[in-house]
Amino acid sequence: MKLLFYLVLLGFTFYNVFLSSALVRSGEVNFFNDVARDFLLFQELDVKKIVLIGARSSTNGLFHGSLWSYINYPFYLLGNGDPVVVAWFWIGLEIIFLFTSFYMVKKLFGTLAAFAYVLLISIKMAPHMDGIFHAEATFFFIPMFFFTICMYIKSKKNLYLVFHLLALAVLIQLEVGIGIQFFILSSLIIFSFIFKNKLWKHLFSFSLMPFLLSNFIIFDLRHDLRMAKALIDTGKASKFFAPLGSWLGNRINNAISLQLFEGQSPISNLFIIAVFILVMALTTLYIRKENKYRHIYFLFIFYYFGYFIMSFFNKGILLFHYIYLLMPLTTLWLVSFLKGKYKILFLLLIGFLYTSNLQFSKSDINVHRENSMNNYNSWKALSLIANDVSEREKGKEFGYFVFAPDALAYQPRYAMIYNFKKNHSMAFEYTKKSTTYIIAAPPPANNPYMTYVWWSKVPVRISSEPVKVKKFANGFTIIIYNLSAQEQKISHDKSIELGIHFR
Repeated sequence: MKLLFYLVLLGFTFYNVFLSSALVRSGEVNFFNDVARDFLLFQELDVKKIVLIGARSSTNGLFHGSLWSYINYPFYLLGNGDPVVVAWFWIGLEIIFLFTSFYMVKKLFGTLAAFAYVLLISIKMAPHMDGIFHAEATFFFIPMFFFTICMYIKSKKNLYLVFHLLALAVLIQLEVGIGIQFFILSSLIIFSFIFKNKLWKHLFSFSLMPFLLSNFIIFDLRHDLRMAKALIDTGKASKFFAPLGSWLGNRINNAISLQLFEGQSPISNLFIIAVFILVMALTTLYIRKENKYRHIYFLFIFYYFGYFIMSFFNKGILLFHYIYLLMPLTTLWLVSFLKGKYKILFLLLIGFLYTSNLQFSKSDINVHRENSMNNYNSWKALSLIANDVSEREKGKEFGYFVFAPDALAYQPRYAMIYNFKKNHSMAFEYTKKSTTYIIAAPPPANNPYMTYVWWSKVPVRISSEPVKVKKFANGFTIIIYNLSAQEQKISHDKSIELGIHFR
C-alpha cells in the first residue's frame, strides 16, 4: 500500500515536470528583459571566452558573477544561440534538482517527506520554467545550501562545511546581494559552532572563498574597488524607495505567507495565517524538545527570519526573485512535519496546497499559451517579426535600428540578431542602407506618447516619411524607409548603441 502511494506521488511529480515544459514544447520562451539580457551576455561570452562579471545589479557599480553565463554557455553553443534549446536545458536542470533534492530530503526526514517535497516543489516551479535568469537560478542551490549546514552541525565533518561554502559561493555568483546575506548568516552559525566545539582546523575551510570568488576580487582590484564601495554605500543608505508602511508590510506579508501558494483570496489569506501560526507553534515545540531534529528546526527559524532581517538593507520592495528562492526552504520546512505525530494533518494540508498550486499553474500556463503571440515577451512573437523582415528582403542588404521605451531593447535586439543570422539575412544593425527598418516596441501603458516617432527623427536622424508601417499583435511595429544616398550618409547619435560590455 505504501509503495502504491509513493508511485502515485511520483506519477504526479512526472506530470508536474511535463506541465513545466508545456510552453517550451511549443517552441515558446518567456523572453522577458532579464532573460534577453542574459542571452546578450552569452553572446558576449562567445566572443571573449573569459569574463569576470555577469549582469549589473540594481545597485549602481555592483555586478553579479559570470557563473550563470558559463552554466548555460554549452547549450547556447549547442543550439547556435536558440533560446528554445537553452530552455530545454532549464527543464533538465529542474529534473536534476528534483533528483538531488529527493536524496537530501530523504536523508534529513525520510522517504515520505522526500516524495511530498518533490511533488509540492515541482508544481510550484511549473509556471516559471519557461524563463529563468541568474537570480531565479539561486532556487536550484538552496536545498544543497541548507542540507550541508544541517549535516555539518549534526556530524561535525569538515567536508560538509566545504560543500556549504561552495553553495554559498554559487549563491553569491548568481545573485550577489542575496548570496552575501546568506554568507553573513551562515558565518554567524559556523563560527559560533566552531568555537563551541573547538574545531579550529575547520576555520581553514574559509580560505576557499577567495578562490571561489576570485573573479569578483580580480575585477574589483582592476576597477578601484568599485563593487566594495557600492556595497558599503548601499549599507549606509537610509532613504526608502517605498513608503515605510508598504516597505514593512511587504516583508511581513511575505514572511507570513511562507511562499506556499499564489493567487490568494481573503479566505486563503486567513488560511495562510493559520498555517503560519501552526508551523511556528510546532517549530517552537520541536526546538524546546531534545531530539535529533532540534538543530534543523532552529536553522529553519534562523535562516528564514534572518533573511528577512537582512533584507532591511534593501530600502525597496522585495521583488519576486528575492522571495522565490525561499520556496525550497519553506517547502522542506512544511514536509518535515510528516516525520512526527501530525503526519495525517500535514498530508491533508500538502494535498490541499498541491491542488491549489496545480490549478494556479495550469491556469497561468494556459493564459501564456493562448496569448503567446500577443505577448511583448514572447520569443515566438519576436521571431515572427524578424522572419517577416527576412522574408520581405529575401537576401537583399538592409539596415535596422531597434527601439524600446527603456532604451535597452534587450528582447527585440537579441531576437533580431539571432533570427537574422539564422535566416542568413544581410542585416546591418545601427546602419542606414537604401532600405532601413526601425523595429519598435510599443509604448508603456501609462505613457502612450513614449513612441519611436521622436526617436527616429532625433537620435536616429531619419527625417523622411516611411514607405510602409506594419503593426504586429504583440504591439511591435516595423517602419520601413527608402533612404537616398545622401540620407544614408547622415550619421545617427552613437549614444543609442547600448550594447553590453564587460569592464
